[in-house]
Amino acid sequence: MRTGIVVMAVAALMSTSATAAIQWTDWTSASTASATGTLAGVAVTLAGPIHNWQVSGGTDYWRTGGNPFAAYDALSNLPGNNDFVAPSGVGARTITFSRAVIDPYIAIISLGQPSLQTSWTFDAPFSIIDQGRGFWGNGVFTVVGNTLSAGEAHGVIQFRGSFTSLTLTTNNPEFWSGLTIGASGVVPEPASWAMLIAGFGLVGAAARRRRKSVAA
Repeated sequence: MRTGIVVMAVAALMSTSATAAIQWTDWTSASTASATGTLAGVAVTLAGPIHNWQVSGGTDYWRTGGNPFAAYDALSNLPGNNDFVAPSGVGARTITFSRAVIDPYIAIISLGQPSLQTSWTFDAPFSIIDQGRGFWGNGVFTVVGNTLSAGEAHGVIQFRGSFTSLTLTTNNPEFWSGLTIGASGVVPEPASWAMLIAGFGLVGAAARRRRKSVAA
């Protein structure tokens, strides 16, 4: 019984359930050099050249008529805002999190153009969660290793594990290809783990007292 309690407590604290709502970045500021925001209380920074961004209002690239575009309809929930950032130029940029996030997502708007294949290379493997029709068309992603390429594709990729940073290298850039970042949850702070371990100790002590009472 105690094992079951421990497992359930850890699962709740880690917030990694596949059915849990995705937490999305609220981008709060941006410039041509970087963008910053918050995700479930975690600070998010994208450092590197940025061509375009939307941090307050603007076009909703995730939905049409109140419903998700086909490119995003496999998600448990869409971003609650219209925020995005669009990397520009060729080269590497770093996405950093002030605390480790779990199983991060990147939702993508318009990677490439029909006449221009654009590639994004990451420093970690990922899976395509969804793709399909988006705001500007219905392209298809190609994955080779950790490189995602497309000529006008929309969709979502996901990384598995806990991350404090991701590196994104852009190649063959176009006018702009937008993104926002989500996660299944965040790794608890040390204080939260301490409280959880203390709780396990209380559960164990209560179980021992119960066994002694039964024996008596």
